[in-house]
Amino acid sequence: MDFSTIFQLREKKFWWMDVIFYFVISLLIATLFCWLIFLVKNNMVKSDIKKEAVKLQGVGTNQQKEYEQIVIGYQKKIGDFAGLLKSHEFASNVFAFMEKQTMPNIWFKQFGLDEKNNGVQLSGEADSMDAFSRQVTVLESESNKKYIKNIGNLNTSLGDSARIQFSMDIMLDQSIFDYLSSASPILTNSTPSDQPAIQQ
Repeated sequence: MDFSTIFQLREKKFWWMDVIFYFVISLLIATLFCWLIFLVKNNMVKSDIKKEAVKLQGVGTNQQKEYEQIVIGYQKKIGDFAGLLKSHEFASNVFAFMEKQTMPNIWFKQFGLDEKNNGVQLSGEADSMDAFSRQVTVLESESNKKYIKNIGNLNTSLGDSARIQFSMDIMLDQSIFDYLSSASPILTNSTPSDQPAIQQ
């Protein structure tokens, strides 16, 4: 077997391999150089920020600094109250919406509100399976598609006094936050039979 051809190929050099090798080395050096530049620049910016912070501490009288701390405290309280108001708005709108959509022979005994995902977990009981079916139909009606994105996890069972025990999950749209202001004209134009209320 002639090994001379193999040795010739092994010793033969290709010019494009040298080009790729030196290009990769150059790219590595350029990357390292840029990283060093950004590191130095970042340290310089941090140093400038510290200097400006020290200068700002000397600006203003003691009374002005006290007022500044009071304003910062009020801003924090306003932020906390904004979160509470949003939660209250979500709960209020959901309860008002469900009150308008609940059929006369349906009783909800448990509400689970998930404000983060705009979800509601409901459980209750109905006089019959037909009543529960009509309740689901009302929730899935065209007029409610603006506020209800999906109804899932429907479970039913026969409870005490031959009533139907049920549970379901409702995914609401963000427009539920505008329900009280925008939905009133629609609801007032519907027929009395379509105006159910939550039974106690």
